[in-house]
Amino acid sequence: MEIAVYLDDGRNIIGVNNTNNLAAEMQANEKGWTLIQNSDPDFSIDEMFKWTVRESDNKLVHKSTGKTPDEEMKNTIKILTEGQLNGQLTDKQVQEAVTAMTKQAIQNQLTSQMAITELTKQVANLTIKLDAANGIDPTPEAPADVTSAATTSGANITAK
Repeated sequence: MEIAVYLDDGRNIIGVNNTNNLAAEMQANEKGWTLIQNSDPDFSIDEMFKWTVRESDNKLVHKSTGKTPDEEMKNTIKILTEGQLNGQLTDKQVQEAVTAMTKQAIQNQLTSQMAITELTKQVANLTIKLDAANGIDPTPEAPADVTSAATTSGANITAK
């Protein structure tokens, strides 16, 4: 999904347009706005103060590390692997660390999916309200030529 972000002079994100791809693309044409293609699913408007946009590739990155969450995870795995190879970590320590990182990645994905589901519900509710305001009955009509009969030997349903 594409989003547009507004950066201040210190490269702090102070505005976000994440309504849809077209809106983000149009917003990015305005001065100060930047288009982010394939926005990071870990990005949260509530915590936009923790993020910035890397100038070299326009990716959302954490301010604290200058890396995307995916890059941070890869770096952590690299450090763990090097530590294990140097005999600084036991197999169990590496396994526990990788398990914890995997659980966090799964939790982040579930949180994103729940947010998308909630937004979809809100859009559906708004669509129903808009239809009602425009005088459109959102209730589907049943076909007039449908008959059904149930007997002890089974059901018979026909439609034209």
